[in-house]
Amino acid sequence: MNWLEARNEEGDHVQDIANHLPPLPVEGFTKTIQVVTYLIVVFSTIVIALRIYVRFYLAGAHQWGWDDIFAVGGWVPLIPSVVFLIIATEYGLGAHDSQVPDGMLEYYQVRVKLNMFCFELIYFASSVLTKLAMAIMILRLSATKLYAYIIWGNMIVLAVNAGVCVIVLFASCSPIQTLWNPKMGTCRIKDGWIIISYSGSVILAMVDWTCAITPFFMLRNLQMPKRRKISVQVILSLGIIGSAAGLVRMGYYHAYDIDTYPNESLYNWGHTILWSVLEAGLGIITCSLPPLRRLFRKFYQSSSSQSGKRSKLGTIDGGTELATIGGSKPGGIVSIRRKEGSKWDRLDDENSTSSQQHIVKSTHVFVETSSAEDDKPRVPSKEHEYPWTSPV
Repeated sequence: MNWLEARNEEGDHVQDIANHLPPLPVEGFTKTIQVVTYLIVVFSTIVIALRIYVRFYLAGAHQWGWDDIFAVGGWVPLIPSVVFLIIATEYGLGAHDSQVPDGMLEYYQVRVKLNMFCFELIYFASSVLTKLAMAIMILRLSATKLYAYIIWGNMIVLAVNAGVCVIVLFASCSPIQTLWNPKMGTCRIKDGWIIISYSGSVILAMVDWTCAITPFFMLRNLQMPKRRKISVQVILSLGIIGSAAGLVRMGYYHAYDIDTYPNESLYNWGHTILWSVLEAGLGIITCSLPPLRRLFRKFYQSSSSQSGKRSKLGTIDGGTELATIGGSKPGGIVSIRRKEGSKWDRLDDENSTSSQQHIVKSTHVFVETSSAEDDKPRVPSKEHEYPWTSPV
């Protein structure tokens, strides 16, 4: 008992020194971590803002679903987690041992690992919510029970894994501060942090791969234009990139055991955190890309319309403008022109792609001719009626 009290007093002393450490210069790999983190936050924020805009203003609020709720819910924890990450870089995360003042490495490790603990706890919540958003989005596309069961099974595994990891994390050491300051107490599970890091990464990667592969089979038999089907499959498969980041991160978890691997601990921890923020940010961006198709389609149609208005020959609002076809010789065709104010049917881009629709539109063009000998226009007859049939 006396030994434990002495150990706690030593731990309090170490923590007190760690709390009053001066920041280290941010350079080298540490600077890289900060830059990548800022970029991820900016891009993910822009994508989430566009997702909200598309759902509420372009598609209508009735399109807002649970996948949107979880996507925004996954972005919200990313911001505070990044705050702890940046604080960790200010105190040596990603730095080599040679960049730390002599005799102070232990204290900087405690300060950095405290912020890492806060980062990973919040980041894990962000990652889980983002993957739930992706799974629910796929469920909205699924019309087959088999694929729905696969996705629901994935979600259950993800939720159970998250609960188990949190329990193990908080129950492995007493007090909890021992996770980042070994001299504060004892750990029932010596490598609890390492174990949940490995298991969490494996489960998250499994979910990513399942959500990336399932759409290839699920969309295969859906009545959907081919190019839209391919684009959705490609977008959903981008989740593999996030899982790749998680798998790379696993190569640095051994550095959490500073007793076995005392050298370059801060530098190796920097790799785990860098790949973690990449996984979280890419997951948020990937799960929000499919809803943004509507935004790009609207922009493309607007550009096409403006281009048609500027061009003499082209399309206006999806219709076809036929230019004057004239000739100086008497009896020639004076003009063939689309009548102003006429109604032209146009298929939506999602429903029109090609001959797959097998739609034929028949247009009858009446041509009036006149000659120099007779100023009176001739009454159209069957001889001047030209049936013109063209596929839409």
